[in-house]
Amino acid sequence: MTKGFLFVLDKNDAYFMARRNAEYIVKFTTAYPFRLPEDSMVCVYCCESYDDPAMYRKHMDEEHQTFNLRMAFVHCTEGYIKADCTELRCRLCTEPFDTLEDVAQHLYHKHEQPLDLAFELGMQPFKLEKDKLACAICNSKSLCLRQLSRHTQSHFLKYTCEACGKSYSTITTLKHHITYTHTGQERICRKCKKTFTSLTEKRKHLNESKRCWSHLCNICGERFLTWNIKQTHMNDVHGAPKKTYICPECGEVFPERKKFRVHFKILHTDDNFVCTCCGLKFDTKRNLENHRVIHTKEKLFPCPVCSKSFPRKKNLVQHMWIHSELKRFSCTLCNKQFNQRVSWKTHMKSYHPDLVDFQGMQNNNAKMVLTFLKSDE
Repeated sequence: MTKGFLFVLDKNDAYFMARRNAEYIVKFTTAYPFRLPEDSMVCVYCCESYDDPAMYRKHMDEEHQTFNLRMAFVHCTEGYIKADCTELRCRLCTEPFDTLEDVAQHLYHKHEQPLDLAFELGMQPFKLEKDKLACAICNSKSLCLRQLSRHTQSHFLKYTCEACGKSYSTITTLKHHITYTHTGQERICRKCKKTFTSLTEKRKHLNESKRCWSHLCNICGERFLTWNIKQTHMNDVHGAPKKTYICPECGEVFPERKKFRVHFKILHTDDNFVCTCCGLKFDTKRNLENHRVIHTKEKLFPCPVCSKSFPRKKNLVQHMWIHSELKRFSCTLCNKQFNQRVSWKTHMKSYHPDLVDFQGMQNNNAKMVLTFLKSDE
């Protein structure tokens, strides 16, 4: 056990009162705090990581019956502390409990611990089994710990941005959002802190600057722009076996993580978007909106130059190249230039049909397009 508590508290400060409540719960119950920097549970006391929640609980039972309370809170950033409450018991009398609220009431009334139940408990509860991840609050299913963590956090969002409506669990994360989204700071690279004159310049920087790429090979340290490119590198360079993803609900096997996640979200959770016209389910609101125009026939995206309107934003963006003076595609044989790829294809089919193979976007076609785009950069 530990001595003393960590904060000098202002009793009018809801955040600090919630943190103090969390201290009492961590100290006197088996609500085991953990961090989740990736997709494994990390011990807040010794930083060991565990893929299996049962092994994490065993580690806590065997290695941290006595612990330094300060370490639990130093390693947990501001916000609600994640806690494994699967086998929740009072340390003072070993009585079991189903919820944090129940054990908090027990500590306050039976053991006279000075929790302030007028404030939040400062903890996000998790009930975890390795292959069955469900929300401890609403029982919604998730396919990985990170997704479950994001879902659980949605129950604790109390601070809303007045500009865009997004919500956050703490005032600090709200301020960070406002700084980087609504005050011009969105043109700053969060990795290297370089400032750009436009979002286009920032995107170009993120595409070209390896040191700012977020997907890191944990074997050689090389960085990659996307997760799929990193996985290809792991397979080709380090001989890592190709991963497959097995749905824990129906057993279907997927070669790609993204396809597995879309499948799981649509078929096995309530966290999806349903078309009210035909009942089809989609993994994102944007995909639902793109689908809905099939039923509504609405064209909500008008061209500011001509009188045409389009059902989807991407159709308008593609159309706008007609009005652009920039010719992105050119024929290297006769030097004719085109601002749309379809015009270039029509030209190549009509005047140089023997030089380009258009079947399935193969061979020379793909290479020529790439060459033209690179020359325009």
